[in-house]
Amino acid sequence: MIVLKNEKTKNRQLSVASIVGITLFGVVILMFVGYQIYMFAQGNELKTEVAFADSSARQLAVDMFVVRDEKIITEKGSNVVSAVKDGTRVSVNDTVAYSFSNSDSAGKIIRMGEIRELLDYYGSLLNASSSIVGDTAIYDEKIIDNLYSFSAMISSGNFSGLEENQKDMRDAITSKQTATGVQLDLSQTINQLNAEYSALSSEAANYKEIKSGGTGYYISGSDGYENTLSYADVAEWTIADVNAAIASDPQPISPNAAGRLVHGYYWYLACVVNTSDINSLHEGSRYTITFPDSSVDDIKAQVYIISSDREIGKSLVVFKCNMMNEELATLRCESAVINVEEYEGYRVDNRAIRVNEDNEKGVYIVSGGYMYFRKIKIIFSTDDYSIVADPYKDSEIVKDGQTSKYLHLYDEYIIEGRDLSHGRLLKN
Repeated sequence: MIVLKNEKTKNRQLSVASIVGITLFGVVILMFVGYQIYMFAQGNELKTEVAFADSSARQLAVDMFVVRDEKIITEKGSNVVSAVKDGTRVSVNDTVAYSFSNSDSAGKIIRMGEIRELLDYYGSLLNASSSIVGDTAIYDEKIIDNLYSFSAMISSGNFSGLEENQKDMRDAITSKQTATGVQLDLSQTINQLNAEYSALSSEAANYKEIKSGGTGYYISGSDGYENTLSYADVAEWTIADVNAAIASDPQPISPNAAGRLVHGYYWYLACVVNTSDINSLHEGSRYTITFPDSSVDDIKAQVYIISSDREIGKSLVVFKCNMMNEELATLRCESAVINVEEYEGYRVDNRAIRVNEDNEKGVYIVSGGYMYFRKIKIIFSTDDYSIVADPYKDSEIVKDGQTSKYLHLYDEYIIEGRDLSHGRLLKN
């Protein structure tokens, strides 16, 4: 009896083990089936993006030194206030600044200049209000554009264009008011400004006008680099000269410096680069130059001189430019980026690029419920994206009559997905 009891116990234990094993096996099977279903679902879920127009460039980072044909305007005394903005074109006897006996008078003259601008603005509003335009849509668009510009300034932290943005917004809002028939009564405002101007004029009478002394661009003050490189000797500059200028400290500034007068239409930007990096730079060609550490907008400048030293593997590159404004007038020694080669086309995520059975590079697009392969011609590439040619602007593609077989603007291309094939019907 004891033996039989032990056998029953053993049988019970084996039965429990079998049940546990079967249960675990069932769980594994369910997990495997679930995984396969998940992978199938993932494979049919396509991640897409839209091909949009974009541009990029092969860039060359350099340090640049700016040289102008500039002469210091001297005037004894302190409290000098500019009468015109930096970079303004002036004639021989134009007043470019004022010299005051004290800072209080200088502040009053600055305010008088602001009042003159306001009076001119209000005068233009009164003239414009007589011709009412019924359509306000154009002003709505300008207001929205200015809001977007202001948002971009906040995001970038660059508020160099804030004053101009505020003026544009003011003009757009005022123009919309007049277009809707609102009659502007500015008489009280204008009278107040005229009264304030008269009072300031009598209080700030003790000043001396500073004349330009010639024709050119006016720049206020001095930065101490005016005589670092000779403008007239540009053809004689060496790599050592430019390197020394970039590394130099400014010279002491004269207390009598009341600004600078820049003669001529052209000014120069000099830099030193590795000779191996200048294969795409050619004398006489124009390139876009960016100043990443400055609020100055991109400029177009022409290569004036390229001079190479084979022994040290360095080259001197001198650009010339005739653009001038308030921001450009402040440039001297700057970090810059030369856009050596610029590329325009469609931007494509590199994850989408594949090779078909004919060993052609391309992407799969989604159109009309089907999947199609579209060829691409890569003209520029980074680790993350590529710029591909616009088939209608690429002479080789147009010549071969292959435009329809290439990726087009706004095509929806596939970044992630499985079972990609040309002509495949997509399931809903």
